[in-house]
Amino acid sequence: MRKNTGLEHRKEENRGKAGESGSVGDKIRNFREERGLSQYRLAQKADVSQSFLSALEAGKKSPTVETLEKICRGLGISLAEFFSRGNPRRFPNLPPHIGELIDELRYLSPEQVEHLTGFIKSMDLKGSDSS
Repeated sequence: MRKNTGLEHRKEENRGKAGESGSVGDKIRNFREERGLSQYRLAQKADVSQSFLSALEAGKKSPTVETLEKICRGLGISLAEFFSRGNPRRFPNLPPHIGELIDELRYLSPEQVEHLTGFIKSMDLKGSDSS
């Protein structure tokens, strides 16, 4: 039976805080899951091994800038977007969920923006009950 040392205990505490602080591995996992990608599929798209990607997400390894760029390309985002996501200063006067929506809008084609605009207008969000 192994004795739990103070160092191991601190590692466990830090592992729990990684998700709260937005570690690189947590951010990769969040972006991957938002896009409905498995680790296997993202690893293929980014040309990295699945075991390496798994270790990144678990916080056991750290990527080089070049590897992170490949992963970002696989996710369909830039490095700047990777690091700016969740940054409350980006849209300081908007609620966080609106800032996230704006972040996602830039992935739409002009035709998709036109359709989305039409859809939003059809929702009659101004609350006019003039019937």
